[in-house]
Amino acid sequence: MFLGGLLATILLDIIHISIFYPRDTITATVHFSAGMAILSLLLKPFSCFLVHHMYRERGGELRFHSDFLGPSQERSAYQTIDSTTEGPAEPFAGLEARGPDTRGY
Repeated sequence: MFLGGLLATILLDIIHISIFYPRDTITATVHFSAGMAILSLLLKPFSCFLVHHMYRERGGELRFHSDFLGPSQERSAYQTIDSTTEGPAEPFAGLEARGPDTRGY
């Protein structure tokens, strides 16, 4: 949703700057604020790329597949909760056989 909002603000910023930018008298404050709005507009595609990269890095998948940002990768770094790993049924089963702990606290 955040990525969609960023993409929508790019279009809205273009419309807003084109409609409300004054063409006759420009003070220093208006000139500065218009420059900052244009700079923000130029940096938004980079922000969209970073948001998309973080989303994919955390395991998100888009509903449509696009190859222009790179091929999709298999995310096997995470273990699923229902995975069956072989281990002791009771993790503290062998503690009684060792005897008392010799470390002093």
